[in-house]
Amino acid sequence: MYECYQEKICDGKETFPISWIILENTLYLAIWILAAFLLWPIWEIGRIPVLTVIWVLSVLIIQVLLKKHNCSGCYYFDKLCHLGWGKISSLLFKQDSGDPEIGKKLTLFYIVPPPAISILSLTCGILNHYSWSYWIILIFYVGLNADVFPVRKKGCGICAMKNVCPGSAVKK
Repeated sequence: MYECYQEKICDGKETFPISWIILENTLYLAIWILAAFLLWPIWEIGRIPVLTVIWVLSVLIIQVLLKKHNCSGCYYFDKLCHLGWGKISSLLFKQDSGDPEIGKKLTLFYIVPPPAISILSLTCGILNHYSWSYWIILIFYVGLNADVFPVRKKGCGICAMKNVCPGSAVKK
């Protein structure tokens, strides 16, 4: 556990309501699912959507690794943080089994893919004259990505780990 939190000296919310956790995780799930749909028609081999398969596997692997490297040493380990991941981490890993430096690198997952997927989807949509439904999904995807940041920032802002968490959206 991070040193400053071993003695429970922290400024932040002790636990978060389940409704908050469900809302924030639903936003992320929606974004990941929409990204899978946007990537589907871009590269297929034998009717297999290669980029979608890579995306789904990446999301699953990175989410598990984030729970290990960011959440196993967190103050909220076995508690309900604003994402509920401390509880999930405690079910999968031993406390302090992760490496925060690796966790910090993994948080790029929340920064790099949204604009990359948006640009790739926009480019392929224009070049290949995709349907209106594709464009609606792309607009919805961009909109949700814009909406999720303030939600995450608000959760991180009242989190006890905001100053040391590798994935914090509000480090001071």
